[in-house]
Amino acid sequence: MAFAQIQAAPFLPLPWRAIRDQACCVSKAFTREDADASFSVPPPSSRSAPHPLTAYGARLLRLRRSELDNDDEHAVLHARLQAILDHAFVLDPAGGERVALGARVVLRSEANAERTVVLVTPDEVGFVPSGISAAAPLGRALVGSRAGESVTVELPRGTEELTIVAVDWPS
Repeated sequence: MAFAQIQAAPFLPLPWRAIRDQACCVSKAFTREDADASFSVPPPSSRSAPHPLTAYGARLLRLRRSELDNDDEHAVLHARLQAILDHAFVLDPAGGERVALGARVVLRSEANAERTVVLVTPDEVGFVPSGISAAAPLGRALVGSRAGESVTVELPRGTEELTIVAVDWPS
């Protein structure tokens, strides 16, 4: 078969799930029996310097941790939450009319679609509903703005202009 004929062959989809499932595991036949004896799990990395949490985010993290107190199935998540809380200090809500860490912001896009976000630290993203990191492009654009102002955000899909409808402080 000529090279040109191979290139013109129709695309055949590969069974990615089967490939992934087989690729993730190494057969025990290819390891030494005593290889596991000298292995010890490294301790989870911990921060030596304290890091900030918003008051709202800290409350939600404590609540989630207490829900997992007696749940052995989620011990890793419980330990992660505990480590975050152990090495954190809680920021008082700034209050006022300017956007800062902990603010809940209602945004309106050019297409009149509204979206509510809560500005949080990177440690709180995923734990605070609608939380966005202050380090994210949207978070950086919002910090210091007031209700009624417009902000321009550079996103991968292009530039977007958003109007700040309201700023409040969740408890």
